[in-house]
Amino acid sequence: DSNTDNIDNPDQRISEDVRSFTTFSLQLFLTLVTSVIDLVSFSLILWSIQPQLFGAIVAYATFGTITTTLLGNKLVGLNFLKLQREADFRYALVRFRENAESIAFYSGEDLER
Repeated sequence: DSNTDNIDNPDQRISEDVRSFTTFSLQLFLTLVTSVIDLVSFSLILWSIQPQLFGAIVAYATFGTITTTLLGNKLVGLNFLKLQREADFRYALVRFRENAESIAFYSGEDLER
């Protein structure tokens, strides 16, 4: 199949994606619920103590969110590259293990490095 020739280590990617999706979905949900509860409770407390400080905190949080978003976009590509390199490494280890006898017989250690 010509489509599978373009995909790098498809079996590893599928299993890794399923595990990552379920783990991160659960973490996202739990973090979201906790964050909403914290936001509402602490906002009410801060508003009752000092309403002007509440506005400063909202501005600070907005600035932090924008900064994190801009920096975080670069991390997505780096994480993809890391997963790709790890998959290539595992593939090379399996290939080396399967062909260890032939590599040793033909003195191909230097080529396999």
